[in-house]
Amino acid sequence: MSARWIRKALRRGRSATKDNRGAVTVEFAIAAPVFLIFVMGLIDFGRLYWIKSTMQFAVEQTARYAMVNPSVATGDLETYAEGESTIDGITFSATTSASGGINFRTITANYTFSFLIPIVPIGDITLAAKSSTPVNNL
Repeated sequence: MSARWIRKALRRGRSATKDNRGAVTVEFAIAAPVFLIFVMGLIDFGRLYWIKSTMQFAVEQTARYAMVNPSVATGDLETYAEGESTIDGITFSATTSASGGINFRTITANYTFSFLIPIVPIGDITLAAKSSTPVNNL
């Protein structure tokens, strides 16, 4: 009776080493966090480039507006730029300068970007956009 019991236990032990029913679960538990961190990082960097693109679009549109309307005040240009942007927190500034007898209007935008996923401590990034255009009359 004891020999039969030992043989039966050995057969169960051998079959247990060939059993791989939980392998997929273990592999998923190891790979899923890495994959999710990667996907969330892609989303964060997508947000960064979307905000940067929106800022650049707003300052370029404002520079075009300043070119068509050369006598508009700098405060009105800043208000126009804020209207062109869909993102809160962007600060716009407009300046007037002269170089070589040509008057220029320069519109700049600044934004402090913070990542949503603080797994990698990158910190805040300051995004900037700038556009300058010559104007005839001031």
